[in-house]
Amino acid sequence: IHRMDRVVVKHTYREQNRVADVLAKEATKPTFLNRSSILSVPPMFVNDVFWADILGIDIVRIFVGCNMDTILQNIATLGVLQYP
Repeated sequence: IHRMDRVVVKHTYREQNRVADVLAKEATKPTFLNRSSILSVPPMFVNDVFWADILGIDIVRIFVGCNMDTILQNIATLGVLQYP
């Protein structure tokens, strides 16, 4: 990147490119590790997400805030954490 001229790096939330997110998750499975594939059509496991992207169907992102109150509440709910 340093050698290229005028490169702009932008973050894209996974909700904005759900097909790429599903493909990346699938690529982490042992059957796909260390293999390259060129896809001419979307695989079956990505069809629902592919069409939802085309039709513009929104998926709400669930964000769980992490602060001391939620941590203490979770510990109180689960009980004291014990390590073996």
